[in-house]
Amino acid sequence: MTQRLTDWQSRLATCLAERCALPFEWGKQDCVLFAADCVAAVTGVDPAAGERGAYKSAAGAARVLKKRGGLEAVAAAALGPEISPLMAQPGDVGLVANGGQACLAVWVGACWYAPGATGLTQFRLDEATRAWRLCRDEE
Repeated sequence: MTQRLTDWQSRLATCLAERCALPFEWGKQDCVLFAADCVAAVTGVDPAAGERGAYKSAAGAARVLKKRGGLEAVAAAALGPEISPLMAQPGDVGLVANGGQACLAVWVGACWYAPGATGLTQFRLDEATRAWRLCRDEE
């Protein structure tokens, strides 16, 4: 079972600060890799380790996602159990609509964050339609 590192709060804050102003970029700062980087900051485990470098475009990302069963299937396989988005805790991953597209986001306690055109974009708690508990030991 995945557990949070003892210093997860500072590691997550550092991860968010490093990515705050980075624009969206397929294969580097897209929603899947952003969420995976946040998960790695909190747990020390990178759920996207096997996919890094596998795509550099929207078409490439679509091929990888299709092979893995879609965005929601990727989240469900890599993360803990699905929960109500209203029950999200910092570090949990949710699904939001970002520019009309389904997108993984990370709950930070006040909002969901996901990569956007000019940096991280904020979403309200109620904008997530699904969410996954990051650490199974916290059910």
